[in-house]
Amino acid sequence: MIISGHQPNYLPWLGYFHKMMSCDLFVILDDVLLSRREVTKKNKIKGPEGERLLSVQISRKKGLIKDTVIQNDFPWYSNHWGSLQTCYTRSPYWQKYKNLFSPIYKNPGELLIDLNLRLIQVIREILEINTPMIRSSEIPGIEGTKGERIISLCKQCKADIYLSGNGARTYNDEAAFARNNIRLVYQEFEHPVYSQVWGDFIPNLSAMDLIFNCGPSSKDYLTKQVIV
Repeated sequence: MIISGHQPNYLPWLGYFHKMMSCDLFVILDDVLLSRREVTKKNKIKGPEGERLLSVQISRKKGLIKDTVIQNDFPWYSNHWGSLQTCYTRSPYWQKYKNLFSPIYKNPGELLIDLNLRLIQVIREILEINTPMIRSSEIPGIEGTKGERIISLCKQCKADIYLSGNGARTYNDEAAFARNNIRLVYQEFEHPVYSQVWGDFIPNLSAMDLIFNCGPSSKDYLTKQVIV
């Protein structure tokens, strides 16, 4: 049983979905504190000027992700939709997919977690990723912080392999995973190069960039990490 997890990011990049497709269960880590850098509420797309940052307005900076409220009295959602239109109207598959996303921006809801999960669900369906997802707040008995919490999560889900992002190398206690009979594997992801509008290729953008530029073939740019 291979599990992996990540915070429910806004319009995640391709590595997020590569990790999702490479495990048996993907855990949405929603009962952790919103990052100081607030990566859960922002991401980049590509426009005529190059990278363009989209950031969701939230009502407070501290608290659990699952409780974070969006500040909808500021029309951030119409600004984001306008940016998506500006950046991708020239892309080959804007017309094919825009109506899957436009209802979300017309009615973003009140909680950041709900907005992000709606967007993640649409993207993963386009990429044909069927890995089951569960929110960590729905799993009883998880204890500890950071690496300890991940080990507890693995035990509750009866997983013997945890697929970790490389950024967690700084705090993963590999000996602790071994003591608990959990194999720790790090994600191996090489960002694909594909055709983009607006000049030279830029990596590490939202997966939206791949989808609007490559359409149904987008799934072919992600290769599942085989763990043996």
